[in-house]
Amino acid sequence: MVVVLAEKYTEDIKNLQGAMGQWGIEMQISVLEDNCFLPEGITSPYEYFVSKQNRKVHEVGGLSYNFLEIPKYWELRLNGNTAGIYEMGQKRAAVYFAEPVEKGIVQSVEWHMENGWAYKIDYYNKYGVKYASEFLDADNKVESKVYYSGQNQEAIVIQPQNNVVTLLENGRVIALFNSFYQYIEHYYIREIKKKDRTMLFLEDEGQRNLLEMDGNGIGIWDAVVFSEKGLLEKYADVGTENCCIFYAMPEQYPKNNASANALILTATDQIEQIGNLVVELPEVSFHIAAHTQMSDGLYRLAERGNVRIYPGISEESLEGLWDTCDFYLDINHYREVDDVVNRASQENLLVMGFQNTLHHRELVIDECIYAPQAYAEMALLIKSIVNGTEAMQKLLLMQQEKRKEAASVLQKLTESLK
Repeated sequence: MVVVLAEKYTEDIKNLQGAMGQWGIEMQISVLEDNCFLPEGITSPYEYFVSKQNRKVHEVGGLSYNFLEIPKYWELRLNGNTAGIYEMGQKRAAVYFAEPVEKGIVQSVEWHMENGWAYKIDYYNKYGVKYASEFLDADNKVESKVYYSGQNQEAIVIQPQNNVVTLLENGRVIALFNSFYQYIEHYYIREIKKKDRTMLFLEDEGQRNLLEMDGNGIGIWDAVVFSEKGLLEKYADVGTENCCIFYAMPEQYPKNNASANALILTATDQIEQIGNLVVELPEVSFHIAAHTQMSDGLYRLAERGNVRIYPGISEESLEGLWDTCDFYLDINHYREVDDVVNRASQENLLVMGFQNTLHHRELVIDECIYAPQAYAEMALLIKSIVNGTEAMQKLLLMQQEKRKEAASVLQKLTESLK
């Protein structure tokens, strides 16, 4: 089996789980950020150790707030989407529900002193069991976090302020680690590697500590999968030689209407042949967006009737452009912004670019790649496609097949780990 470690449960992890299932690959996904209500098939390094001490298997269901144990003579009151625990009319705890909140399933209970100081938070899991507690100091900083076994015994104690992790069995300390990452490297991964293979799923640079674990020569990662190409290019030589990008396959591609709207997302005004394309394609609206401010050159270009610029674009406005545009022009120089070509491919925009500007060659079909001096040929193809949905669909089917080929790299890599 392949065990995939990730920072948290995200849409990419959900898609990865679905892809592995379609490929028939036995896989376990483990995430560091455990909210105690992880979906089926998703576990965590905490649950891995705690479950070894549990004597019975619990059923998924959660704990209804009506069955929450409280001190005798205390009162539980429902307050909209939360509940409160009261003693003689004074609120002593706030009860928070898991999504969907209308079911009233307890996720956490925040206990207060009389002065309002929240000194402890109890966490309940999807099995209705108290899974962990956080103990807070007067500044609301976590002094320690305790994970419990099914018998309500301490199993893991984490002290964030001095970075100590303690493992216990039946009340007896069996191991101490100087950091959470040391626990992952020197206990969790080593235990897994006794019978399974390990894969790291890296989504951002904040997870570099995981990538750089070396296991003291044991080869901690059998493979590393990156969520975007920029990360792969930056860290491909760290961790393992088995690296690839994860390309999610949409269950259904959005409709492309072959409208005369083209999107460019850039961090610079160095956009290959943009002036010539604007002249060659007066019927096409060019939407040029950036998260930063724009140069005078782009403002002058926007004086033409078929160019619109969006300096400092908001996420909401950018989402609107994804709905508006049916072409994506990968023609900006230098770095790619927001893994945008991958997004364009998923959104079913036809991706076109020049040989010297492509950021994701593996996602773009040959028919849509041009030499810079052949901008007129690119413009001619766009002219022939605009408002011609049949021609557009033919090219999009080829592009979708190209994406499928790119996605299969991970499938082949994972199968090679068996």
